[in-house]
Amino acid sequence: MRLLRILFLFSFLLSYLPQYGQYQPVYRHLTVDEGLSASEVYHVFQDSKGYIWFATNNGVSRYDGYNFENFDLVSGLADNTVFEIYEDYKHRIWFIPFSGNLSFYENGKIKDYPYNSKIKQHFPNSRGPIKMAFHIDSLDNIYLGLKNFGLITISAEGVYKKMGGEYEEGEIVMKGLPCGKVLVSNPLQAPSNDLMYSDEQQKFRFSFKELFNHNFVPLYVFAQKKKDETLILSLDGNLLSIKNGKIIGKSTDRSTQYIWMNIDEDENLWVSAFEGGVYIYPNCDITKEPSNVLLKEYQVTSVLRDKEGSYWFSTLNDGVFYAPDYKISTLSKASGLADNRVNAIYSDDNRIYVGYEMGFVDIIKSNSITHYNAKSQIVNTTYVRSIFGDTLRNRVWVCTFNELGYFEKDTYKKIFDDNTTIYPRKIISSKDGGYWIGTARGLRKIKNEQVVYDSQINDGFGGMVFSLVEDRKGSVWLSTINGLWKYSDNTYQYIGDQNELLSRVSHSMFFNPIDSALWIGTNGAGIVIYSKNGDVSQISVKDGLISNSIHQLYKSSNTVWVATRQGLSLIPNIKNKKILNFTIDDGLPSNEITSVYSKDLNIYIGTNKGLAIIDISKLTRNETPPPTVITKIVVEGSLLPLNDTIINLEYSQNTIDISYVGLAYRNMGRLMYRHRMLGLDTSWVYTKSTNCIYNGLNSGEYVFQLQALNSNGVWSTNPTTLKFSINPPFWERAWFIVIITFFFTGLLYLVYRSRVREIGRRNELLNNINLYKQQSLRQQMNPHFIFNTLNSIQYYILERDTISSHKYLTKFARLMRMTLDNSLSPTIPLRDEIDALRIYLELEALRLEGKFTYTIDYGNNDSILDIKIPTLLIQPFVENAIWHGIMLKSEKSGHVNITLKEESEKIICTIDDDGVGRDEAKRVQEQNSRVHKSRGYQITQQRIDLLNSMYKDKFDIKITDLFDSDNKPSGTMVSITIPKTLGLLN
Repeated sequence: MRLLRILFLFSFLLSYLPQYGQYQPVYRHLTVDEGLSASEVYHVFQDSKGYIWFATNNGVSRYDGYNFENFDLVSGLADNTVFEIYEDYKHRIWFIPFSGNLSFYENGKIKDYPYNSKIKQHFPNSRGPIKMAFHIDSLDNIYLGLKNFGLITISAEGVYKKMGGEYEEGEIVMKGLPCGKVLVSNPLQAPSNDLMYSDEQQKFRFSFKELFNHNFVPLYVFAQKKKDETLILSLDGNLLSIKNGKIIGKSTDRSTQYIWMNIDEDENLWVSAFEGGVYIYPNCDITKEPSNVLLKEYQVTSVLRDKEGSYWFSTLNDGVFYAPDYKISTLSKASGLADNRVNAIYSDDNRIYVGYEMGFVDIIKSNSITHYNAKSQIVNTTYVRSIFGDTLRNRVWVCTFNELGYFEKDTYKKIFDDNTTIYPRKIISSKDGGYWIGTARGLRKIKNEQVVYDSQINDGFGGMVFSLVEDRKGSVWLSTINGLWKYSDNTYQYIGDQNELLSRVSHSMFFNPIDSALWIGTNGAGIVIYSKNGDVSQISVKDGLISNSIHQLYKSSNTVWVATRQGLSLIPNIKNKKILNFTIDDGLPSNEITSVYSKDLNIYIGTNKGLAIIDISKLTRNETPPPTVITKIVVEGSLLPLNDTIINLEYSQNTIDISYVGLAYRNMGRLMYRHRMLGLDTSWVYTKSTNCIYNGLNSGEYVFQLQALNSNGVWSTNPTTLKFSINPPFWERAWFIVIITFFFTGLLYLVYRSRVREIGRRNELLNNINLYKQQSLRQQMNPHFIFNTLNSIQYYILERDTISSHKYLTKFARLMRMTLDNSLSPTIPLRDEIDALRIYLELEALRLEGKFTYTIDYGNNDSILDIKIPTLLIQPFVENAIWHGIMLKSEKSGHVNITLKEESEKIICTIDDDGVGRDEAKRVQEQNSRVHKSRGYQITQQRIDLLNSMYKDKFDIKITDLFDSDNKPSGTMVSITIPKTLGLLN
C-alpha cells in the first residue's frame, strides 16, 4: 500500500520518442510579407558590395537587412521569371531569365544585353538557360549553357559561337574555365548517353552505362571543382567524385533528384533534393552519409554563405530562410522536448538532463528523448530549479519547488516523503561526504538521505537561499534575499554590509581556483568579485557584459559562461576577462538564456525557446567588418547621383541629407552606426538611424565618414567616405573682392563727381528758378500794368470818385505787397497764390470796366488751399487768357474760369477762357505790333522745365484749343499739373 501511495503521489511516465534526426539551426523566414517580390525563389546571391539578391518568378529583389527593393519589367528587366543572378568583373549584376533575354544592373539602372537576339534564335529548340552555366570573362565574352542545345559564347562585339559537343551526339558537355567554374549543357534526349569534360589541363569522357550500369539522360546536371581540381558531379540523384579522369567516389540514389549543388569555402558539399532538404557532405566526401540535413520539408533551390558566415536558403514555394550559423543546433517542443522553457541542464557521458519550468525532466540519449512527468495529487508538472551532477556517486540531483531527488542512470528516486517539505533551490556536495541544500527556509545538510542540520531549527537562520558554494576550508557561502552570508564554525556572518554590491541577490556563485576570489552572478549588478582579502570589484555592461541581470554563472576550466536575460556572454579566459557575446543574431533561439552547461566539446544552452547545442570547436565569432553603403544624397530637395567623384556644391546648397545602410545581416535592421563630418567636427556621432542631415554648412571642404558595428562589436575597417565641397559665396571669392574693390573705388569717385555735378546743377537750377521767378515778378509788376493801374487811379481822383480811387489804390497796394511777400519764398500755400490772383483779377476787371468776368472754383475742398506750390505760377496764364484771348474779341467781353482739383499726389489747375483762341491771337499779334506781348507764359514754361529736371517730369502744362458747335475757335484751356511734394524748393 505504501509503495502504491508513493507511485500515486508522484510517478514517472517514460515515453521513448522515435529518432529525432539531426538538430536544426534557428531560422528567420523572409516572405512576401516582409517585402520579398515572390515566394517562388530560384537563387540567392550576394554581390561585392554586400547586398543580398533574390531571383524569383516575379522579378528580382535586393535586400539590405532593412528593406527589399524589387525590380520587374517596369524597372527594366527583360523578363520577370529570373533563374539566376551573376556578378561580372565590372561589378555588373546580370539576370538570367527563363526566356534567355539577358539584362544587367549597372549604376542604379537595369539595361538590356544588346545581343539577346543571338540567344533567342535558338528558341524554341532550347528549353532555356541552364542554372549555374553562365559566365563572363575579362574580355566581356559571355558563356551560356542552353538546355537541349549546348554551350554557346558571344563576344563583346556580338560574334556567336557554339562550344564543343553537338546536340545530335547527345553528349552532356562540361567545360572547365580558368576561373574554376564548370559550365554544363544537358540535352533532354540523347542516343549515345555520353558525358564529356574538358578544361585547360584534362579531357575525359564517360558513358552513363559505364557509370551507373543503366542508360538514362539526367534532367538536372551540376558540376563543381574542389581546390585540388577534384570534380564533383551531380546527375539527378547520383553524385560522382572524379580526379584525373578517374572516379574516386560515388553515391547513387535513384529515388531522388538533386536540383542544386555547390561547394562552400570550407569545401563542404551542399546538395538540394527535389523531395526537400539540403544535404551537407563535409569535405565533399560523398562516400559517407551527410553530416546534416536542413529544411527537409522545403524544396531548396540554392544556398548562400554570406560574408559573415551566415546561410541563406531560397526555396521553391516558401520564400527565403536565413540561419546565422547552421552549426548551432536547437531542440524545442516541436522537436520532442517536454516544454520550451528550459531551467536547468546537466550532461554526463551519454545523457543530457533537461529540467523545465512546466514539466519535470527529459533525458536525451542517443536519438531518443525520455520524458519524466510528475503525477502527484496536486500538479502533473513541477518547477525544476536546478540540476546537480555528483560525479563521485554517479548521481544527478534534481531540485524542484517542493521535491528533492536524484537519478541513477535512468532511474529516479525521490528523497523524503510528502510530509517532509524542504523546498530545495540548490544542492552541492560537501567535503565530508554529505550534501548542502539551499532552501526557501534556510540551509540544510543531508547525509545518507537524512537531514542532519537545519539552520532554522539549529541556529534560527531561516532566510531564503538562492545559491550556495563551499570553499576549501569547508565554509559555506550563501546568497539570500538580502545578499551574501558566510556559514563557518556554526556561525552565520553577514557579508552584505561590507559593500552595497554584496547585498544583491545572486542565483549563481563559484570560487575562482586561481586566486580563490568568489564570483557572484547578481540580478542587476552584473558579476561581483569578492577577493579573499575583502576587496570588491565588478564586471558589468560597461566592461562588455551583455546584461547585468544574470541567471547563471558557469565555469568550465578557465572559461566562464554567463547566462543573462539579453543573451550569452563568454569570458574565454578567466585571467584577462575579455568578453564575447552571443545572441539570436548568432543563431541562438532566444536572447533569454536561463542555464548553461558544457561537456567535452559541446556547450548546452537553455533558453525560454528550447535547448541550443553548440560544438565549441566550431564556435566562431563574427569578425567580418560590416560594409556600409551610401544609398541616397539629397541636397536642398534635389537627388544627387551616386558616384566616386567629389561633389561640388554652391554656397546656397548647404543642407545635405545622407541616407546609408550597413550590410550586416545578423543584426537585421538593428545596426549601430557612427558617422562624422570632417571639416565640421572630428567627433563621432553614434546612432541606429540610417539617415543624417547637416544644415547650414559653411563653405569649405568636407569629408563624411561612416562606419557600422556588427553583432560581435567589430567596426567597419575602412569608413565609407563622401567627399564634397561647398563653394564660398561670390562675395568671398578673390575675383569678386578685386572687382568689388575697383567697383566701389570707382563708384565712390563717380558718386563724388556726380555729387559735385549735382550740387552744381542744383545750384544752377535754383539760380535759374530764382531768375525766372524774378522775371515772373517783373512780368507781374511790369511798367505797363503799373502805368495803366496808376492811370485808372488818377482817373478816379480827377473824377472826384474818392471811393473808387481809394478802393483801387488799396487793392493795388495789397497786390504789390502780396507779390513781394510771395516772392520771398520758393513755395507758398495755394491760398496765398489764389488771394493774389483774385486781387489781380479784380484790378484788371476795374481797369477794363467790367469787360470780363471770372470764377475761381475749388469746390468744398478747403484743404487744397493749404498745399504749397511754386510762387507766381498761375497768374501768367490768367493774364494770357485776358489779354490774348478775351480782349482780342470784337465784343470785348468774356469769362475766365479757374478750377482747382486734387488728384492723388498732384493738383490739377485748369484755366479756360472764351477768347479768340491761340491761332487768332497769334494772327492779331503779328499784324498789330501795338498789341501787348506777354512773356509771362514763356517765363513760366521755362520755370516748369527747370522744375521738371529737378522733380523728374512731375510738372506738366497742357494747352487745349476750344471750339464751338460750328467748329469755330471758342477759347483756350490751360491745364497745369503740380506735384504736392516740393521738398527741394522749401
